[in-house]
Amino acid sequence: MTTYSVEIEVPDEHDIEGVDPGGSVTVEVDESEYVLAAARDQGVWLPAFCQQGWCTTCAAEVLDGDLDHSDAKRYYAVDAQAGFALTCVATPRSDLRLRACAEIAMKEHREANGLQPTP
Repeated sequence: MTTYSVEIEVPDEHDIEGVDPGGSVTVEVDESEYVLAAARDQGVWLPAFCQQGWCTTCAAEVLDGDLDHSDAKRYYAVDAQAGFALTCVATPRSDLRLRACAEIAMKEHREANGLQPTP
């Protein structure tokens, strides 16, 4: 089994248990694990609501690396092209660098592309 390093950056204006605002943390994620679950197992409490890839609460910006979203209920090709990830249903395919707390930006992106932003 392959394990990847996932660096998670937290914007200044967000407070996430396990990471200081404006800081970052690196977690190890197996290729078969979802990023959100692995982060929470390692004490990083990323935001999430439905945990099925519907609501976008867990959205993050992909700064570097590749993810697999084949388990997502609602994830579009334009989401990937715009550099968004749903951490609750994304498994790593490489080492990653993510910026957490991108829910609003992802919803705006989906609205701009005529996609339903949430269920």
